[in-house]
Amino acid sequence: MPDYYIRTPEQNESRGPFDPMKLQTLGEAGQLTENSLYYDETKEEWVPIALNKELCAQVFPERESLKLKINKSKKEIDQQEAQKDPGGHSVEAMLDAADGNTAEKKALRHKKESFNKAVSVSATGLGFMMMASSIFLLYPHFEVIRVIFDESNYANLINFPFILLGLLDFVLGILLFLSVTEVYPILRGRGMLTLGFGVYVGWALTDPILTVIAAAAGVGIFLATISKRYSIMLLSVILGIAANSFLAYLATVGRFNDFFQSIVFQIIAN
Repeated sequence: MPDYYIRTPEQNESRGPFDPMKLQTLGEAGQLTENSLYYDETKEEWVPIALNKELCAQVFPERESLKLKINKSKKEIDQQEAQKDPGGHSVEAMLDAADGNTAEKKALRHKKESFNKAVSVSATGLGFMMMASSIFLLYPHFEVIRVIFDESNYANLINFPFILLGLLDFVLGILLFLSVTEVYPILRGRGMLTLGFGVYVGWALTDPILTVIAAAAGVGIFLATISKRYSIMLLSVILGIAANSFLAYLATVGRFNDFFQSIVFQIIAN
């Protein structure tokens, strides 16, 4: 016994496959009429059930047709009851279950779609955060970096921890633009470091607003590595990019020059 896919003339979405017995049940429940379309594999087109006499006789037996005519007014009154099976489930729910459109599956499908969208913006967003962070750390050391490279005294870089951290951020940014997500564990630690260091800088410079911005920069980095929902990921990316970019801007106007110049190690003598 063949199975059929069905749809209404007004809609493009099909349902099925259903065997004739199932179609008869749907017809009795008022969910199927002779004008409903079924897919004819031979003709490769959608055809009204009424044009297939054999199928129409199976789906709409004569005795049921007579019963419906006699009890037409009763059918209208009891339509709500006629659309429920003995278990109390609507025929619409039965169709959704047959098509895999249960509430649970819809929720799982929505969750997966949200996760895929979150992943699509995560790496790029983090890449911009790391680039902004590298500017924040490297720009105040521009002259130091120029002297070190002019003299080829690269070992002296170890005396400047924030130059090394800025170079790390630059490398991480490049890797993130290349979608190398294996660096996410490093970024989580980097986010926490930004949070702690930012609070310290804000406190050292007696600037509560700067403290909040630096903390937001670290939180944005951290959340963007763990968020699985698109809405949370989007907020994390916006927060992280905005906060790190503002820190980079402050660095370019000399806000941190005195602070960074005071943090120099003497591990290697000049």
